[in-house]
Amino acid sequence: MKQDASASDRFRFFPQLNDLQEDQKRWLGSDSRLFESAALTYFAGESLQNRLVREIAAARLLSIKEVLESFEFFARVRKQARAACVADLCCGHGLIGVLYAMFEKRVERVILADRVQPPSRLKLIEIATLVAPWIEPKIENVQAQLSPSDGMVPAGAAIVSAHACGVLSDLCIQIAIESGGPLAILPCCYPKSACQAPQSLVAELGLKMAFDVDRTYRLEAAGYLVRWTSIPSTITPMNRVICARRRKTV
Repeated sequence: MKQDASASDRFRFFPQLNDLQEDQKRWLGSDSRLFESAALTYFAGESLQNRLVREIAAARLLSIKEVLESFEFFARVRKQARAACVADLCCGHGLIGVLYAMFEKRVERVILADRVQPPSRLKLIEIATLVAPWIEPKIENVQAQLSPSDGMVPAGAAIVSAHACGVLSDLCIQIAIESGGPLAILPCCYPKSACQAPQSLVAELGLKMAFDVDRTYRLEAAGYLVRWTSIPSTITPMNRVICARRRKTV
């Protein structure tokens, strides 16, 4: 079903941002660190999400773009890509996995996995645990090279990944197919040399669209039902979200 563009461009976790003027919204896609003064202005109130954002800003930990990207991705996929275990792959700072641990009671285990661990990840886990102490026993922090055959991701785990660069998004797809669980990705970067879509599709649809169409066919062929949605384009122009769940068998 085609989603209304205006609906997909609206902020769900932070509806107060929908009322900003267009010139103000340009700030939402900034790579600059989120300052405490801005957090106090735009993320006031005692909701769990506002408190976490203020703590992130106080620690000068992430950019406003990274914060909103993670929250809005999570808002759109949390019910479709959910299982007792969630693996946030190529996770970087790991905010998406942290949000699953905070907001989803049914999620018992969260794997944060990447081959490199930035300092921001451990600090994020620390401050998120202060805001939401119940997440501490859920989170498993892993530094490792990802592979579909390493057994790190248990069968049936939900796979999530935001802006896994280039073919790393395809690696996440393959790991999901191998483990059999639901998947949600926000692809990033589209290397022409790695695109397996027919050149006629690339010529007609453009590289990015053809790349994701090919990914969709791959998932459908592996027994998945696929849905596309998006996060607000004011955060990033690479805002397409691909969600997939195994078809039910009778």
